[in-house]
Amino acid sequence: MLENSEGHEEGGWQAKVKDLVEQLQEPTPFLCVYLDQKTQQVKLVADSESQKNFRESEAFSELKEILTRTNEKKTNLQFYNHPHDSLSGHQFMPDQALSHDGFAKLPVEILRIIFGFLKPTDLRNILLVSQTWKSVAEEPVLWTGFDLPDVCRRHVQALMMFSNLSLFSKLQHLALSEFFFKLKDEHVELFCDLGLSSIEISNIDLSEVSDQLLGRLVSGCKECVIKVLQDKHWGRPGVNKAISIISEIQDNSNLKSLELIHYDNLIMMATGEKRKMSLTYIPSDFLTRLFKKLDSLALENLHLSSEQLGSVFDQIVNLSRLSFRGINLDATQTRQLIDILGSTCQLKSLSLSKVDLAEIPVMAITKAIIKVETVDLEDVMIETDQIEELFLEFISSGDSKMKHLSIILMTDNLFEVDAVVFANAVNKLESIYFDGDLPETMIKEMFQVMSLGTNLKTLGTPSNQIAVDTFYHITEVDPQVLATALNNLQSVRFDFGGDQEVNECFLSVAQMQAFFKQLSLKTKVKTILRKDFYDFVV
Repeated sequence: MLENSEGHEEGGWQAKVKDLVEQLQEPTPFLCVYLDQKTQQVKLVADSESQKNFRESEAFSELKEILTRTNEKKTNLQFYNHPHDSLSGHQFMPDQALSHDGFAKLPVEILRIIFGFLKPTDLRNILLVSQTWKSVAEEPVLWTGFDLPDVCRRHVQALMMFSNLSLFSKLQHLALSEFFFKLKDEHVELFCDLGLSSIEISNIDLSEVSDQLLGRLVSGCKECVIKVLQDKHWGRPGVNKAISIISEIQDNSNLKSLELIHYDNLIMMATGEKRKMSLTYIPSDFLTRLFKKLDSLALENLHLSSEQLGSVFDQIVNLSRLSFRGINLDATQTRQLIDILGSTCQLKSLSLSKVDLAEIPVMAITKAIIKVETVDLEDVMIETDQIEELFLEFISSGDSKMKHLSIILMTDNLFEVDAVVFANAVNKLESIYFDGDLPETMIKEMFQVMSLGTNLKTLGTPSNQIAVDTFYHITEVDPQVLATALNNLQSVRFDFGGDQEVNECFLSVAQMQAFFKQLSLKTKVKTILRKDFYDFVV
């Protein structure tokens, strides 16, 4: 909370805020107005009715002016935790800043930690400060993710000039995409000896670059992503070029992670499925050698022969991450995959899409899935009783490793699962993501169990949290139960009607008041999000 010297004076900003709120024509039991320090915009968080009333009042524009003016007087601001606490905050004075000599005396270990918070673009300036700072800032781990400056993609002259700078050797990641000029061998040669950590090839014309050179470039990286869009205008690299690049990957490559993704919206009339990119021209023994060294493999929307699928299955035992999406499998191949996953694999992450599990025994599915820490199932054909038995086995298992579960495009069967079974399974996980809206019985039971204690850290995935106020039936949950449940999580997302798909807040005022009251008393919440942006940290 922020306060300045004018705050408690008669007619000060706190008194004005109180008067403005009291002057509203309609009562406003829940209201939060704050100034976003990044955008310098005043933002409003309230229930939907109060938000509408407040925005239409003259008070809103006056309050915006008060907040903006107060923010300009930052030198007089003090920080403290609660309006009822004593003002034991610390006022930062300019003369307390650490001098340059003080920074020069910092141990290398401390400098390394500090520099670790900087982006590569800022590290470029650190290199110029001193020899000590330069020696620390040059450590490769600090340059993770450093990519080409945009100007090098626009002008070939800029790329050639940049390649002569010492900074060029710091490149760790190369996004080989969206160049405004056609790349040739001489340009790609520049990157081959850099020891890149990762490369992504997509949306680029490589017709004038030799396959051997591209194979050599990819072989020198630890991670490679190739995205193919089958379109005669935008589909670059094309299918043939992508296959040629893979075929030229050297046996002694450094690759540990490979993602081959094919995008095509054309639906084949015979099968009703999207057109797939065929890898049948690549010898199976070559794929065996390539996959043998991998730690992570992701294949999407591809056609593989039976022999090639065998090459993949043989190497699953070596993988820690497997993504199998849109790969045609017959019943025998599906059963073989599930049996391998359940017997020998050491996967930490598994993603399956367009796989028919309806005829697979539920114990085989359970054995394959609950050993994996992160499981992503999308449009997988599986029956309600299979899901329910899977949850029951997961609940009773003492050695399950599954912590994160995502279930997408499977709501018809998922939402028919017994509400108590669903609630107990969900609360044993650390994160759960699903699309669609939960039935009333499920949502009430889920939050009831959550209020008694949960392993959940968030609803949704860490990168894509579910806004709790978008659940249609959430208003049926007792306010105190909901408040206790949400405060047992580590991260909570509210959109307050700002979601593009669900533009209504279904939380009641009583529920919001109960949550924030509990937040001030006892909570595990560390982060509250709105529209996927960190608004504030508790």
